[in-house]
Amino acid sequence: MSDAVDRFIAEMWERYAYLADQRVAALERYVEAGGGDSSGDVLADEAESAAHKLVGALGSYRRPGSEQAAAVERLVQSRAPLDEVAAAVRELRRLVG
Repeated sequence: MSDAVDRFIAEMWERYAYLADQRVAALERYVEAGGGDSSGDVLADEAESAAHKLVGALGSYRRPGSEQAAAVERLVQSRAPLDEVAAAVRELRRLVG
């Protein structure tokens, strides 16, 4: 891609990176609250949505973490053990910043 496109994408990321931070924070809240129950409570729904949005945003802005966000989304959807989700969210936080 051209330098102009690269600059535009970088500028847009700077403008909207706070949303990625908020979405990772939603995942951290899910972990801190002990996860969701099998009936799909509000925190679980919020976490799943946040992870899904991160997959797209990180990929669109060519940022690291899209694959990790997809892994977190799958873990939340399957109500995986909380220690697995927590480890995946910690790695996602490291990648996103």
